[in-house]
Amino acid sequence: MPRTLRVLNVVAALFPLASALAVLVSHVVDPAYGAHYHDVLPLVVAYVAFYVAVAWAFARGSPAAPWLAIAKTLGAYVFLGVCAVLPWVAMGAGADTKGLAGYVYLSAFAALTRQWIAVTPGRYVYELFDWGPDAAVGFFAFVFLGRGAWNTVNAFAATRDHWMALRRRAPLLGRLATAVPVALTVLPVWGFFVVSRLHAKSSSPEANEIARTVFEALDCDTVRAKAGTTTTDVRQRGDRRYDVTILHGCALTVVLVRTEADAYGTAAGPRTECCAS
Repeated sequence: MPRTLRVLNVVAALFPLASALAVLVSHVVDPAYGAHYHDVLPLVVAYVAFYVAVAWAFARGSPAAPWLAIAKTLGAYVFLGVCAVLPWVAMGAGADTKGLAGYVYLSAFAALTRQWIAVTPGRYVYELFDWGPDAAVGFFAFVFLGRGAWNTVNAFAATRDHWMALRRRAPLLGRLATAVPVALTVLPVWGFFVVSRLHAKSSSPEANEIARTVFEALDCDTVRAKAGTTTTDVRQRGDRRYDVTILHGCALTVVLVRTEADAYGTAAGPRTECCAS
């Protein structure tokens, strides 16, 4: 296995490992942290152990390294399947990707990824690339290119000896088999460009600002009273009019703002502190 690939994998493993260790230490020194995130400590310890194994295996060039690279890739595609593909399927394969339909997809994608960030011990790695709704391209790049494309290429490179042996034994079958990881690499790259372009067309920084203002103004009495319902109203800023839709809920409250030009902004997050009982 090339030395450069091994070094890259060790460095890449150190980031989620540091995040998981920070989560573990936070639980020990600050009980309020555990009450907020509800992390399952055995899973956090398992996460730490996994990335220690990844870093150690690639540092030594262990035979286990390719299998760990494959495991990381499978995990990345489960994540992408749930967060990126599931909302698309739920909307319908032929859903319009302009205007509200496109923004609903982006909102669902953002909500699912934020739920994952709240659960995974690697949350601080995601937060490094979370630059807010107005600069979502960094987060999209990490999710689609970092988790999807990089892990696919990495697994392909780490298992190169197996692929090359297959190509020598059965040239046609080997070439057909190697087309699979190539296609899997193209898929998240295509997804990144689609989602980034969709965000640029349908997202409004001003609408995002208004959505955040409305979200932050929602008090717990309102969330409790209207949980499970959807309300609409109109907000005015200068001579501009904005339609506001609020989906109230304890697990997730979503504020969707539409401008007169049919661009959108959103703010969303759990309000479990309002419904702890």
